[in-house]
Amino acid sequence: MTLCFDIGGTRIKYAIIDKLYNIEEVNTIQTPKNIYDFKNEIFSIIQKNKLERIGFCVAGIVDYMSKKILYSPNMLFLNDFSFKEFQKPNTHIEVENDANAACLNSYRKHKIPNMIHLTLGTGLGGGAIVNGKLLKSSISVFEVGHISATINGKRCGCNNRGCIEKYTGIENILNFAKKNDVDKPLEYIFSNYTQNKTYKRIVDRFAQYLGIVVADLINIFGSDLVVFSGGIANNFDAFIQTLKKTVQRRSFVYRIKPCEFAVDENPSFAGLLGVASIFNEGLYG
Repeated sequence: MTLCFDIGGTRIKYAIIDKLYNIEEVNTIQTPKNIYDFKNEIFSIIQKNKLERIGFCVAGIVDYMSKKILYSPNMLFLNDFSFKEFQKPNTHIEVENDANAACLNSYRKHKIPNMIHLTLGTGLGGGAIVNGKLLKSSISVFEVGHISATINGKRCGCNNRGCIEKYTGIENILNFAKKNDVDKPLEYIFSNYTQNKTYKRIVDRFAQYLGIVVADLINIFGSDLVVFSGGIANNFDAFIQTLKKTVQRRSFVYRIKPCEFAVDENPSFAGLLGVASIFNEGLYG
């Protein structure tokens, strides 16, 4: 049994998961706003459950050796914090980036040795499986949302200009919609894109930008499967055809060896299950 945590900027989800990936009741608490309260909350949960295997996935860049968060844009209080502080005798702790954990969960389900997982929401995250292994170095990598889409584009929180996630994120889609005199929720726009030319232009613009980065990734990795999750992925049917056309036009590797596209139909527990797979599949030794 593994005690698994999915730590986000707004909420922390945690659950006990067994070797067959059965999930006991998922609990949710609000994410504390300072490191003192954060440590107290996590210590309390760990002491209550008394399990030897404890895994965390976090929205941030992870240093695997020190189990430290090097940078978390939405939880600055976690910067330079090491999860080794929760280590006790006879406990095994692992820490992973949240998008990488979702990628591990996709690999657990699909068993495709060369695949990509992309999370579509406020930003653009993801992970890559290459020859059956999660792509990583001494730190969590695959910050795909910060690939530059243009030379002098919009300022990103990472201090670059023109990051692709500034064009694929929910906020940007809605801002573009308002510039086109559309003041509707994202779900409404995507659900009704066939009924309105302006809605279709909004959806197609998103799909084209996403298609550009997917084409780049396929050219680099030659992946056989790309899985999407996150809030925007719920609208998979609305954007997939334009995305495929964009990838077909921009990726010569895709034209030689087409890959499959899929959506994670139950992404809510992807991070928790991905963390559990680190232990259950013996991924990190």
